[in-house]
Amino acid sequence: MQSAAQLGYLALAQRGVGRAEQRWRDHRHGWYDARLNDRERYPLATIWDIVPLFESLDAIAIAQPTPANRAAVRTFAAGAERYLNRGLRPLPGYSPYPGDREASTQTWFDDNGWWGLAFVNAYLATGSRRYLADASRALSYIAAVGWDAQDGGGIWWNTHHPYRAGEALASATLLATLLYQQTRSPFALAQARRLLAWADTAGFSAADGLYAGSSLDPTPIDYIEAPLIYARALLCGLAGPPAECEGAERVKRVALARFGSSLDFSPQYDAIYLQWMLALYGLDHDPALYRIAAANAAQAQAHALDGRGLYLLSWHGETLPAQYAQPGMLQTQAATTSLFAWLAVYPPP
Repeated sequence: MQSAAQLGYLALAQRGVGRAEQRWRDHRHGWYDARLNDRERYPLATIWDIVPLFESLDAIAIAQPTPANRAAVRTFAAGAERYLNRGLRPLPGYSPYPGDREASTQTWFDDNGWWGLAFVNAYLATGSRRYLADASRALSYIAAVGWDAQDGGGIWWNTHHPYRAGEALASATLLATLLYQQTRSPFALAQARRLLAWADTAGFSAADGLYAGSSLDPTPIDYIEAPLIYARALLCGLAGPPAECEGAERVKRVALARFGSSLDFSPQYDAIYLQWMLALYGLDHDPALYRIAAANAAQAQAHALDGRGLYLLSWHGETLPAQYAQPGMLQTQAATTSLFAWLAVYPPP
């Protein structure tokens, strides 16, 4: 039975998804626009624009697995499969824009990781193994094309190979771990172990013991840390060795001290951090993790709505800086909504 807190968060999440459907749905193109009233030639949301809406629908259906909520996940997942680019070589992967089909399409490896994670959650919401296959395509593409085999390892940012990216490393590592949890795939386990080993031994650690943002910038970023911490903790319980548990706990403590309890990076980043810290709470039952998510949700509920009733402000009520968000982005609305949705999944301590 869900608690009153969970039901309250569920109502907020359902309202946020409903607003996204009303305001960003592009009926002419049969999908969602990236921004309100978008009139560009290619207005539809990219993977990075829309992944928090996918996660919101997943979490709502996990929290309340009604036929309607599960159907909403299946409907969205059918649209999400349109991002699979079968023209990519040597095997298909997910390109940024729905309908991309060219081999030359610039493709991001962290997009594949985040999209794959959303498909795993779609499986948890619906029980359809089709979505595990969709997630496995993302991992296979990352492993075949994203791994830097020439210069010591790591996952590239995109197919142009500008640098090794923490976002791609984090999302791919967690994707491999979750796929192993659900399928016991030796390939997925091998990928999870390879990625974590590289993260720990190839100079991708920041000075304070967290993981670096990229091979160009060692600054830790919250939404890189949480997926890696959760992957390590989960892998410890699934396949050992116990050192994984100790490493996860150590990095968790440093991350909590580094990022504090009142986040204000930007909703699309902070929501990912809190999503996987909540998942860690579901695993280790540390109440501090839940309290941080709930405190930020309270800030968002109080301050993030704009005059139109949309979650387009920061969780402290400020206009987001241009480097983090353009005006009227679906991503901003959906990221805050996803925080409420994931809080609906987990009972309070």
